Amino acid sequence: MNKNVRRVGRPSVTSREEILAAAVELLQQEELSALSLRQLAKQLDLSPTSLYRYFESKQQLITALGENLISLDATSLPASYSSEQRLEALLNQLRRQVLTLPGLLPQFNSALPAEAMVRTIADLAQPIIDMNIERGEAIRHAQSLLWMTLGFALFETSSSADNIAGLFLDLPAELQATSQHLVLNNHEQLWREVMTRNIRGIAALNANI
Repeated sequence: MNKNVRRVGRPSVTSREEILAAAVELLQQEELSALSLRQLAKQLDLSPTSLYRYFESKQQLITALGENLISLDATSLPASYSSEQRLEALLNQLRRQVLTLPGLLPQFNSALPAEAMVRTIADLAQPIIDMNIERGEAIRHAQSLLWMTLGFALFETSSSADNIAGLFLDLPAELQATSQHLVLNNHEQLWREVMTRNIRGIAALNANI
């Protein structure tokens, strides 16, 4: 059971999952700073007291949202997938989920869902272990891949804004030879390249043993 959540009784028509889904819906429309438990209770047509039975504070709600955001479902992958394909599919799944609420990423500094992160690292490490990479090394690679994916999603969100992309258009001449090759809008291309390099590099470690 999530240590951050205290269940006392149960709302008559609302589950924890429905509360989290409603919070996601609200956060897709407004900033995280504007979200309150009272507002969420109103969205669900509940009394604030009923909501507090699941989440005693906004911080607990944010932590639970973060846990859902990075949790992976490795059981949904086809059994025929190779280790490299499983790792790629899990990373794609993680990126898609994080991009549903990118504004939540900065909150990890104060509401780090440590338990969920370790589970996610274990899920990412398993296909690496299946490549015959030593367990400790595989876990470190998985940790790096998790950080890489979270960081990429944060970059992807911020660089999509017109005012951010525009900063790279008017640079000194000596930097333009570099800036003209930057990928600021085609995130799919950049993501595929970054992910492919990482997975091939990990797979190549086994070949070099």
